Amino acid sequence: MLSQRSGPWSVWLLLGTLLFAAPPSGFAQTQPSGSFEERAHQAELLLDTKPAESAILYKQLLGERPSWAEGWFYLGAASYRLERYQEARDAFEKNIPLNPTNGTAWAFLGLCEFELNHFDLALSNIEQGEKLGLGGNPQFETAVRQRAALALIRASLFDQALSQLQPLNRLHVDSPAVTVAAGLCALAEGHLPSELSASRRAVVNLAGKAQWAATSQRPAEAEAAYRELLATYPHERGVHYAHGLYLLESDQSAALEEFRTELKADPQHWPSLMASAFLETSRGDPDAAIAAIRKAEQVIPAGYRWLCNAEMGRAYLNLNQTEKAIAFFEASAKLEPINAQIHYYLEQAYRRAGRRADAEKQKAEFARLKAEQDPLALPDAATGGGKP
Repeated sequence: MLSQRSGPWSVWLLLGTLLFAAPPSGFAQTQPSGSFEERAHQAELLLDTKPAESAILYKQLLGERPSWAEGWFYLGAASYRLERYQEARDAFEKNIPLNPTNGTAWAFLGLCEFELNHFDLALSNIEQGEKLGLGGNPQFETAVRQRAALALIRASLFDQALSQLQPLNRLHVDSPAVTVAAGLCALAEGHLPSELSASRRAVVNLAGKAQWAATSQRPAEAEAAYRELLATYPHERGVHYAHGLYLLESDQSAALEEFRTELKADPQHWPSLMASAFLETSRGDPDAAIAAIRKAEQVIPAGYRWLCNAEMGRAYLNLNQTEKAIAFFEASAKLEPINAQIHYYLEQAYRRAGRRADAEKQKAEFARLKAEQDPLALPDAATGGGKP
């Protein structure tokens, strides 16, 4: 296993540094000598300090032994550091069939796809890497999760992006890259950091500081950062929406006012429309919720169609139109079957309709998904996936 290697150079040192280091320039030719094992050791020693020479050696060695899984991995790692992402991807694609349970290689393949702007492939490979395990290097896990979050942000899947970042709390991560990603989530800004203007980057940074403090359970710091955000950028897109999300658990009336403020500036701001719909139903005005959802349906990304259906279901359940509510919840569950909250709603609707057996099935599915994904969470729409 890669994590068990030791010696003068450790692969984990590479994982912690190559993602952020500037690549050395030029390729110096190496004159190989000795046995295969001696040359492999030489290539490994060069990997940290002279990755270009190391890559040349690994290519020569792999020409002799193309089924050498470790060689393909190290060649991919060296190529990645050299920003030769196509070559790195090709190397990891050769490594994985030879060692398919190596989560680090899958994650590296995802990083390569991200750098090549193949975002869907990046997410798929990173997900596989996470399932198999990222190895235990904090810097590597941070880089992987940050890139996955950016790919999700680009698809406007902000709640999923923030979920990618949240596990970094246990690592006490507070890096600029993570702050920017958290800020993009908070503002519902569907762009990569490289696409931001300097002035917009400043807004994102401050929003990220506030969001990450809240995510990291630092309430005093979060409160101060949100006050600064509102005072400094009161008219910037997404600022009142971000503050509204922050207020959802403590003051829903104030949160709704923030979403309404956002919508005055941008009536088609779909995250604020959906958040408003959730709160309108909760406060007993389902007709206002339905009107907001109808507006959101015109502009919401395809990845959030399930949310429109779920909120429609809540609104119609509030209106005692149970069959309509069931139809919307069922449509939502088809689009997003692993969202536990939808199954909770569906259970309530089936039970109200007298469909006891169906309700029990949904209750069991809700319990299964909660135990699998978030065993400590309560059945609350504001925290169980219904929040945009």
